[in-house]
Amino acid sequence: MFSSSRTLLPTIVLIGMLFSSTAAAVQSDWALESMPIDRSAEQLSVATLGHLDAARVLRDEILAVEGPRTPENTLLLLNELYMHIDAASSENGLFEEVHPDADMRAVAEEGSRSVSAFITELSLDRALYEALEGIELEGEDAATQFAVKKELRDYRRAGVDQPPEVQGRIAALNSEIVELGQEFSRNIKDDVRVMKLTDVSQLEGLPDDYIAAHPVQDDGAIHVSTTYPDYIPFMRYSTQPELRRQLYLEYNNRGYPRNVVVLESLIAKRDEKAKLLGYENWADYVTEDKMVGSEANAAAFIEQIAGVSREAAERDYQMLLDTKRQDVPDATGVADWEKGYYSEKVRAEQYDFDSQAARPYFDYERVRQGIFDVTSRLFGVRYEQVAGLDLWDEDVTAWDLFDGDEQIGRFFLDMHPRDNKYGHAAQFGYRSGVEGERLPVATLVCNFPNPKDSDDGVALMEFGQVSTFFHEFGHLLHTMFAGHRRWAMNSGISTEWDFVEAPSQMLEEWLYDAETLQSFAMHYETGEPIPEALIDKIRAAAEFGKGMNTAHQAFYAALSFNCYARDVEGLDTTELVQELQAKYSPFAYVDGSHFQCNFGHLNGYSAIYYTYKWSEVIAKDMFSRFAEDGVLNEETARLYREKVLEPGGSKPAAELVEDFLGREYGFESFRQWLDGSEADA
Repeated sequence: MFSSSRTLLPTIVLIGMLFSSTAAAVQSDWALESMPIDRSAEQLSVATLGHLDAARVLRDEILAVEGPRTPENTLLLLNELYMHIDAASSENGLFEEVHPDADMRAVAEEGSRSVSAFITELSLDRALYEALEGIELEGEDAATQFAVKKELRDYRRAGVDQPPEVQGRIAALNSEIVELGQEFSRNIKDDVRVMKLTDVSQLEGLPDDYIAAHPVQDDGAIHVSTTYPDYIPFMRYSTQPELRRQLYLEYNNRGYPRNVVVLESLIAKRDEKAKLLGYENWADYVTEDKMVGSEANAAAFIEQIAGVSREAAERDYQMLLDTKRQDVPDATGVADWEKGYYSEKVRAEQYDFDSQAARPYFDYERVRQGIFDVTSRLFGVRYEQVAGLDLWDEDVTAWDLFDGDEQIGRFFLDMHPRDNKYGHAAQFGYRSGVEGERLPVATLVCNFPNPKDSDDGVALMEFGQVSTFFHEFGHLLHTMFAGHRRWAMNSGISTEWDFVEAPSQMLEEWLYDAETLQSFAMHYETGEPIPEALIDKIRAAAEFGKGMNTAHQAFYAALSFNCYARDVEGLDTTELVQELQAKYSPFAYVDGSHFQCNFGHLNGYSAIYYTYKWSEVIAKDMFSRFAEDGVLNEETARLYREKVLEPGGSKPAAELVEDFLGREYGFESFRQWLDGSEADA
């Protein structure tokens, strides 16, 4: 998942970090060497104020320009202003999600609110808008013209043309939306639940290393939590159906009941803002500047995905049901909390694939190095670990990215679970790069097994976790490569939001290539590469479940969309979950669950969760070129880097894809993947 910090205007991905106690000092130095990573809560607060003060000074300088406006006397100052907002926004946005210290998280949340308030102030500043509108663009390059065009659009979408009383209400709503979003996310992150088992026999079916990592605690019970490393294996391997159901309910009730009210308030505030700006609802507003273009197009796309997956979903579901009937002969359905367990059994029985047999080949340290090696080969880069930095947790590591002798970025890996940390997987921006000014910096936040938790330093990953690692690293590389544009509003992952998942989904494809896998998937005991026979089984097993998983994703997309497209008056989100799950998903709603309370995308992505499948359609089509040229074809990979990744948001995403493919993207590659004809070709 891609996670930006608060945005100045929707065009800009705000990432970055720098500290100084004065605006002048902050303004003068963007070097990595002057970028402290961790600091006290007081220092963070002072740094945030320093960046905001510097931004205010720059705004005054922009407004004081006399004579004709040019990119040199106006846009360069705006560039610097955005870099300060970016720095303050991104550091606070990261630390409120991952910092171990409660005081720091609280200060970061307050800092995010302060930055958001200033962003609102800027976005409603008519004089600043007119200064941007007055820039003479004749003769300027296409990227500069596109940057200004996007900015003017986003000022108008923010409400710069609205009367003062409407602007005042918009400002209040923006503040309320940020606070509600923070509360929604905090309630999910802080609500880690524990299922207590009374005997080790209740871990039957779980891998040996899982059992070893779950000894009896001081209270005499074995604790299984709702964190990813606990939850996913338990739901997949536990032979205890009632315990799987119990853990499912705990997992899907995180944030409940507090987030019922918080979510419905968040929806109502966004709906009010959209209507003030002249839109029918928030879904109408938020889809307008995306590739999809409109609420109607988004709704149609969700129906298209649901329709194309229906037959395959029914086929997959029937296989699960037939397998369940081996245990429960009179079974009439498969519950949502049973799908992981019976999917494993189907793969074992129908495809001779046991995912536990693959785990010994995916030790975390080898997987990380494998990602480095594969992407180095594809994109012509190298990685160097950075020592001696004072990071926010001892498990966080820092890395510099080089193209030859030229450094092109820095990133941090925060990869293992801990208390009060963001519980999923995402890339968080840290500092957006700007050509000639500063390098891009970003953070990968995941929750994979920690080598420190085992006596031998081995941390075995599920294949799905390896896929997640590749996915998130795709976001990271996109940020690194795209972080060298002249204008901040074009730099980094500043393209349309419904395209940002495509490069990360693309990188997952390399996991199904034998040469790629065998380059890093080594047995943790013997050092032998993963056998080709096992790779063949991984590929074959991956064919199962595509239909029902796509249908279930259509349910998520429909829930996200309809939360913000329905009449908010009397909206009951629990009833909405039940209605839409029945319509789109093969799996029935589980009584007593409240998935919407921990579906974090309902805050960050709001109505546009459809973007995952929209991006996947494009990713499948882009990968078709690698399928033709060779998965490890370095020339094709460098062209992909040049045409799709490096331009960032300097032109529409559809044009980036066309530049790479030599044609417009289409739906056919996705359809072939879904029905398996691609595998047969």
